[in-house]
Amino acid sequence: MRIETLSSPHKPAMRSLVEAIHAEQGLLPQFYWPKELLGAEMATAEAVGIFEDEVLVGFVLYRVLPEAFEISLVASHPQYRRRGYMEKLFAHLVDAKGQERELWLEVHEENVPAQKLYEKLGFKEVRRRPRYYKDGATAILYSHS
Repeated sequence: MRIETLSSPHKPAMRSLVEAIHAEQGLLPQFYWPKELLGAEMATAEAVGIFEDEVLVGFVLYRVLPEAFEISLVASHPQYRRRGYMEKLFAHLVDAKGQERELWLEVHEENVPAQKLYEKLGFKEVRRRPRYYKDGATAILYSHS
């Protein structure tokens, strides 16, 4: 297992991982990343990924803001879930970036496993955005300082 900063050569693997998620669950409101949105986000955000051998098993996209790092996308390969990869990746982010400024993210209210992971790593709920997602669900905003 290794964690590294992702760049242009990694984009095909990132796209494939998102396609694997869509193949498993469809284009759900809690993970709504069609190709055009994903391409735009990958073009403007920073990325860090976690690998098992040469397989990208998870990645996080984030933006550098003056007051925080805003996490815009968290993607975990369906075949590698529940093995601790994302916990290790987030712990790395907290260690590497959390010393500089806050980390922000939002999560669909029905994504309880993600909420539990974020809370385990010290993220705190700071706000809710009712009817934020296309399905009318609430977005829960978390911060780690």
